[in-house]
Amino acid sequence: MKAIERIINCLKSSKHEGILQSELSSKLNLSKSTISEILSFLERKGVVVREIEAGKSFRLWLSEYYPKPRKGILKLGILKASEYACILDVFDGIVRVYDNTIDLTRDLTLSRVDLGASPFITQLMFGIMMKNIKIIRLVAMNGSGIVFGDKKNGVFGTSEMSVMEINLKAVRDRFNIRKFEYFSSPESMINSLPFLEGIAIWEPYISSIDRKKIYFNEILGDHPCCSLAINIESFKVNKDLIKEFIDMLDNAKPNIKRVSDLLGFDEKVVEESIKSYKFNTEIEVETLRNYLKLSGIDISLESMLSVVDSEYV
Repeated sequence: MKAIERIINCLKSSKHEGILQSELSSKLNLSKSTISEILSFLERKGVVVREIEAGKSFRLWLSEYYPKPRKGILKLGILKASEYACILDVFDGIVRVYDNTIDLTRDLTLSRVDLGASPFITQLMFGIMMKNIKIIRLVAMNGSGIVFGDKKNGVFGTSEMSVMEINLKAVRDRFNIRKFEYFSSPESMINSLPFLEGIAIWEPYISSIDRKKIYFNEILGDHPCCSLAINIESFKVNKDLIKEFIDMLDNAKPNIKRVSDLLGFDEKVVEESIKSYKFNTEIEVETLRNYLKLSGIDISLESMLSVVDSEYV
């Protein structure tokens, strides 16, 4: 493996913690001059960020893992879902793909990403607790459903603190759901279908699974899925850049190829999956409150308005 690849892999494994430049030589058995030359090249390319720490020492990160806002550069966190097809059409920056909504939204509150597209219930809960993110747009409506498994045991898989969980709670009686099994990734949920009565999952997974299924909007009507939120500190650093991105969203079209390339799904599957969504919908706080009440979640209007603010940008 080339020296440049070894350095990048080492930085990738250190993630948000980064690594001291002085440690790379002993870790990778490379000369200090070789490391310095490669890092200078990667820094010019925007791949690596260096920051002075404790006097003359440099701490290093891959750009996507740099844990602070950076002027002129935006980082967006998304999940493995096709509902981000319009966002990806106009977003020009670093995109990080997460397995689950809790990790994504946590990183948004920690300024590890500047913008996050994740289930609005997760963003709402984190926003109420942390008070440092604002939900500014709905990403889309619908786009999820139940795929049925091999058992009749009343156990259904879902992801924690997600719209999938809310939807399952809203239809609990209809499908005689007695227990939820929580999964940290969609792949692990799909692999558990032989042991479950069903799973609540989103596009493009639901379109790609050849099993009996039902979409939630067929039962509940139109409902929100993910929302777009910004970190307040990041907004202060890159206000104009974020405003420009939000303005472009109004005319964005689903970018099937970018979703396919980024998430690794076949373009035909992505194209089919986006038919499940309604894009470019307005945020209506009272509608969101009533939707949450379907699953027994009652959040005060005051608390919701402290986080949901479509006029913030």
